[in-house]
Order: sequence, then structure tokens, then C-alpha cells
Amino acid sequence: MKKVYFVQVGFEFDGSVYLPYAAGTLIAYCLSQADLKTEYDFADIIFRREKIADALEKIKDPYLVAFSCSVWNTEYDKALAKAVREKYPDCIITFGGHSVDEDASMLESEPYIDFLTFGEGETVFAEVLRKIPRGEYSLVPSIAYRENGKVVKTPKKCAEGKEIPYPSPYLTGVFDRIIDENPGMEFLSVLETNRGCPYNCAYCDWVTGRKMRFFPMEKVLAEIEWLALHKIAYCFCADSNFGMFDRDYEIAQALVAAKRKYGFPQVFRPCYEKNSADRVFRICSLLNSEGMDKGATMAYQTLSDAALEKIGRKNLTMEHFSSLMKKYNEAGIPTYSELILGLPGETKESFCQGICKLMENGQHNSLSVYHCEMLPNSDLSRPEFIKENKIKVIKVGFNHIHSAPDKNEEIPEYSYLVRSTSTMNDEDWVQANLFSVCTQCFHSLGFLRCFAMYLHEEKGVSFYDFYSGLLDYIMNTPGAVHNLWMNFMDKYENSLAGDWNYHKPEFGHVTWFFEEGAFLEAVTHLDGFMSELLPYIKKYDIESGLFAALLEYQKAVLRKPFDKGIVLTPGYDFPKFFDMIIKGEKPVLEKYDGKIEIKPSPVYDSLPEYAKETVWFGRRRGRTVYGRNEINYLR
Repeated sequence: MKKVYFVQVGFEFDGSVYLPYAAGTLIAYCLSQADLKTEYDFADIIFRREKIADALEKIKDPYLVAFSCSVWNTEYDKALAKAVREKYPDCIITFGGHSVDEDASMLESEPYIDFLTFGEGETVFAEVLRKIPRGEYSLVPSIAYRENGKVVKTPKKCAEGKEIPYPSPYLTGVFDRIIDENPGMEFLSVLETNRGCPYNCAYCDWVTGRKMRFFPMEKVLAEIEWLALHKIAYCFCADSNFGMFDRDYEIAQALVAAKRKYGFPQVFRPCYEKNSADRVFRICSLLNSEGMDKGATMAYQTLSDAALEKIGRKNLTMEHFSSLMKKYNEAGIPTYSELILGLPGETKESFCQGICKLMENGQHNSLSVYHCEMLPNSDLSRPEFIKENKIKVIKVGFNHIHSAPDKNEEIPEYSYLVRSTSTMNDEDWVQANLFSVCTQCFHSLGFLRCFAMYLHEEKGVSFYDFYSGLLDYIMNTPGAVHNLWMNFMDKYENSLAGDWNYHKPEFGHVTWFFEEGAFLEAVTHLDGFMSELLPYIKKYDIESGLFAALLEYQKAVLRKPFDKGIVLTPGYDFPKFFDMIIKGEKPVLEKYDGKIEIKPSPVYDSLPEYAKETVWFGRRRGRTVYGRNEINYLR
């Protein structure tokens, strides 16, 4: 039998690693084909990012090695493929996956690759195994190869029908060997219930076609049962718009039932559909009732009309967003919003105003900002699009956040990020990043959130004016906060180095986003950081007694390491005041002559544990600020 090997490597997260789902789907389908099952031995999947020499040692007399390429493993795949070709000159090498550009340029730059496969892989790969041995290359759809020194591409095969007929790698035992041979390893999983996307955002390469197709419901439910029985704690949903369809609620019910019965999966992480508000709300309510979801995504990507037109995306109206925020906040369900920095059509001003517009409309819990990345098969990567929008792309080291800082990787990976466009130059890009870090640290993570919300409600100070003024103050006032932001600015200005993470051994053996590192510094040097920032806040002329009470409350509600709680006598009903703001009501700050107790649950006696549980795992659930259930009135 001809031996076929698969390579789908991933990074490890604190000792856990994803099961190689893409490779597993190909194997499961091929094993369902009688002719392929008798002709080929599907020998092994290389799924851990080990040394090239160690990985090569696992590949014995291969007929074909298939590589699955994504942004986090493409360079590794190239290095291992070269080594395979040198050791086994007659081995067939195929590359497929999201990072294989459909212009087939890899065949021009990488001579050791024999075939590229495009799009949905199951039937294409099966045809590769059937036709390639007979030299019938032109009969295989959706591939590229060389012929007489030229690159040849075959017609792309589009998926048909509404139901996806492919078998499950979980249920067919594809992963059983991996689990058996790696006792003690924690595996992460992917659950895929449909394929396709009705949207066409220019920056996205998630799917290869817009037509929606579905895996049979009995298969999805059986896979959930398999994940639960195999004690898979974390499950990522590979659907582009979970919550778009009625059956998604049934899937959520099955996940919750599995958690209640078996204790697994513990976390289900979907990317929610943005236009099915009622259904998504019901799903979020259900998942959050079991602590299975980090919160509801309120993804906007940009609030600039010009940028939205450029990328072919429509957003919810701000009125709709505001009403949804109120609905989720009243139900006690955390939400988080996402923006992309560097989209064509976006300016520094529109980006910074967009962040604050989300705050104005109720997003006080969590905000994440990502850099615009040039993905190979997105519309954004088309040469004419790049030229039209004067996009400048930089190649930087892949910034694998929340991983070990001293990985000493044998093979570095790279990202291709948008550094400037016709509407945002290099300097504006740096300043927009600094503003983003400022708002995320001091508002989303909560260090000055109470002051900003009070000033907004009681003195009409816009969030944009407050945080743009704060950033200007920080950049021009010597001190620890100033030094931190100057360090961030230096790294952004020297962006080709790609060193956009923060590390300090006291916070654990992982790297952090800049805003997370800044917050950890601030909360562990609370009085020092606060004293440096107070002159800026005092310029807003809050009455001295109220200012002192608000300062005490702001410091008290920050979740801190080693904090066992505190009893305050603030003189004002701050919990009710801020609750009303969060719930979208008109707040009234009333006097209160009783005591307020803040009782943390849990208490973190280890700084690394605090950082991991609160800032890394708990950020999107608003864990950096004490929840309302931890704040009590004492009459």
C-alpha cells in the first residue's frame, strides 16, 4: 500500500493543542472510498510543531505528503516539505489550505511542491489520489501543477447541494490514535456545522464561496457527544455566522446538555452572525447560563462609512447596536466588540472616533482591536485593490500572543499587515495604535472607566475628548505611564521588527497585548499609576468630596491580585449609578449613607494566576472589574 502522510501543525497553548481537523476530514472521506482504502495507507498526521528533523523521522517511505497551510504554519510546512524532498526525491508533495494563493504563485517560488489544491478539499484530494498515479493531472479539478515548465490550473469545482455528505473525522476514529499516543495532553477541537457565507467582506478569506451548505444534524449531534465523552474542554466553532439559522439554537442546546451530563465541552467559542439578533441573544443566554461562552460578539470591524464601502460590508445601525447592548446588559450577558485597524478608507480620526462611538452606545465591557492582515485569497490582496487604495504591506514576524516569549522557533512564521493606505499614513497608523491601547487599557479593562463614565454623564465630556486628551497628557508628561507608552510607540514605529507584545516574568511565562501589559503594570502599581494620572482628571473640576469618593470607588472596583476585599463608606450610591449607565438608563447619582462591601470571588494569591484568569481568559467577560454580584450594600 502507498503511504500517505499529512502535516497540519499548530502552536501549543499552555500545554494544549488542536486536533488536526482539516487533515482529519480528508482522511475520513478517503477512508469512505473503497478503492482508496485498499490502495493507500493513511500512515500518520504530523500535528505538533516539533523540530524539522524529528518530524521528518516520523515520515517513513512516503508515496505522498499533504500539507495544510495557514498563516501560523506555512513557513514550517515549506521547511519540512524541502526536507522530505531531499530525503525522498520521488515523494509527491501537495499543499492546500487557506494560505495557498489561488494564483498558484507557490509553484513558481517553491520548486519542491508538485501540486496545489484549492477550496474544499475532500473530493479534490480523493481525485488527486485516484488520478495522479496515472498521470491524469488535467482530470483533477481545483488543482495547479507544472507542465513543460509552465503552471497549469484546472477548472475549479464548486460544491453542489445543500447537505454536506462528508463523514466525520471524530466519529470514524481518525483521531483515536493521536489521543491514545499522547496521554496527558489536552486537546482542543473544531466543530463545523455548515460551510459558506452570504457576506463578501474584502479582508476575509474564511470561505471559498457564498453558498450555504449544511452537515446533517445527526452528525453534528453525534460529534458533540464524541467531544464530551473524550473530555474535550475547548471547542471552536468553524461556522462563519453561528446563530444565522434556527437549527443553531438546537446545536447550542445539545452543547449545554452535554456539559450538564458529562462536564464537557466546557467552552464553546463561535463567531456569531451579526443580523440575527433575537436568535443570537437566545443562544448567548443559553450558553452563558452554563458558563460556556465568553460573551456575545458585537463585531463592527469599522464604523467608517468610507471604509465599509471599500470592504463591501454593512453594519448594524448605532440605534440597533445600542438597543442590543441594553438588552444584553440587562440580562447580565457580557459582550465584546471588535475593530480592525488599517482598513482602506479608514482615517486616524474615523478609527479613534469609532472606538468612542461604541462606548457612547453602551460598549463598556470589552473591546478588541486587530491589525488588518493581507490574507492570500481575500479581495484585499488583489493587485488592483492594492493599487487603487495605495496599500503598503509589511512582512513581520507572526505575533503569537499569550505564548512563551522565548520560543526559540526553528522556523519563524510571518504575517503580512497593512501599514498604510491612501487615507491613513504611517504616522497616523502609529497614533491610532497608541489611542487604541489607551482606550482598551483605561476603559475596556477598566482602570479609569468610572471617571470617564461619570464625566460623560454628569459633565457632558465625550469619551473621545477624554481619551484623546488623556493620551496627549501621557505622551507629554514624564513618568512610568509615559515611559510605557513611549516604549509602545517605539515598537510601532519600528514595526518591521513585529515585536508587538509585552512580557514581564512576574506576570507569567507568556506574552501580552500592549493594553494587557499596561493594565497589569497599572493594577500592580495602582497608587503610583493613579497618582501620575490624577492631574489630568482633576482638570475636569469634580467637586473635591465627590472626587475623593469616586477615586476610592474606582480603585476598589478594579480586580486586583491578592485582594481580599474592602468595605467602603463612599457617601454616594456608585453601584446603582454605573449599573444604570450600563443598562442604558438615565443615571441619577444619589447620596448613600451606608457601607458598600466588595467581596472578590475568587481571591488570587498568585500574580501569574491572576493575570491568566483575569486578563487573558476573563477579558471578554469583563473580569478585570468586579461584577455586580461581588458588590454588596451593608445597611
